[in-house]
Amino acid sequence: MPCNAKTRSGTLCQKPPLAGKIRCRLHGGLSLSGESHWNYQHGNCTKEIRRKIVEGNAYIKLLEQMAISLGMIQSKR
Repeated sequence: MPCNAKTRSGTLCQKPPLAGKIRCRLHGGLSLSGESHWNYQHGNCTKEIRRKIVEGNAYIKLLEQMAISLGMIQSKR
């Protein structure tokens, strides 16, 4: 399977891709990817994690309001 990147002349590159990559060395095959890339994201900022954080914060706020209403703690205001 060739690289198939579009060259400056408008044709498709016919060079073979690097092992484990989809592009040849001239068209980005040597670029870092995955954990070796300097901007690698570890998955702690996914939509699911953010949703869980929002739910957790809402639960903490509810518990705080309950503790204030029971007189266990004083209001921050």
